[in-house]
Amino acid sequence: MTYPPAYGPAHSYAPAPRRRRRGLKRTIFGGLGLVANAIGLVVMPFVAAMIGALLIYGGNTEMTPLDPAGDSFEASTWSMYSIAVPQEDLGTTTCEIEGADVTVEPAEASDTSMGSVDGVPYYDLYSVQVFGDQEVSVTCTGGESVALWDAGMGGFAISIGVGFLLPVVLGLVALVMLIWGIIALVRSA
Repeated sequence: MTYPPAYGPAHSYAPAPRRRRRGLKRTIFGGLGLVANAIGLVVMPFVAAMIGALLIYGGNTEMTPLDPAGDSFEASTWSMYSIAVPQEDLGTTTCEIEGADVTVEPAEASDTSMGSVDGVPYYDLYSVQVFGDQEVSVTCTGGESVALWDAGMGGFAISIGVGFLLPVVLGLVALVMLIWGIIALVRSA
């Protein structure tokens, strides 16, 4: 008795179809994101500080002249201020700066001008920090010209956002991707 030819072996030795492992890409990218974020949390504050310094000191060179015999300006907590004089008046000028809650510190000697008034470069004499919106009065002796430099806080706000908030937000996204990928991997096994 003859049997018809078989159309393949009675037993298939072919491997079972591969199950797709869901969540593998999310797990890999989430893990890589956390590693990159750990590096970014160390590096980005330094980069942000440089960006902030460039925005503060490089972007705002406009100064407001003040009357040395007595003048005032409206100050805000959200800004940094400096009292500046021409270079020839640096050693002779002293100022009395008063306000409700004001901290005044003599500035460090620098060869870099803060800005200019009518083409004359001015150099930082005092750094003024204000707590709360208020009027600050300035009276100076020993010099003929005094100017106010308002740095603003735009550069500081941008540097905080770039240096700290951006890495934290991206780190949270990477963590969510990692957890979501691990859960999907466990369920697909």
